[in-house]
Amino acid sequence: MPTTRRVADIVTKVKKRLAEAEKEGIYLKVTGKKLDDDWLYIAVVPSRPGVRASEHANYMSKIERELRAAGDDNVLLVPALED
Repeated sequence: MPTTRRVADIVTKVKKRLAEAEKEGIYLKVTGKKLDDDWLYIAVVPSRPGVRASEHANYMSKIERELRAAGDDNVLLVPALED
């Protein structure tokens, strides 16, 4: 379960993975985070117009699995749209 101290490290890992994903044509970025009831929710939005974050749900699930494998449990990447 993420602690307040670990939140910044986990968010940094996710941002790094999303930056790497751009090489594969996946354009997403982190716009927010919330720690609630031992779960870390990370909001992910498209970083380019015309792309829906929900289209990349499989990639976000892959990142979640990588985090769990590294011992970062209770982390969910939430597809969102910017206002």
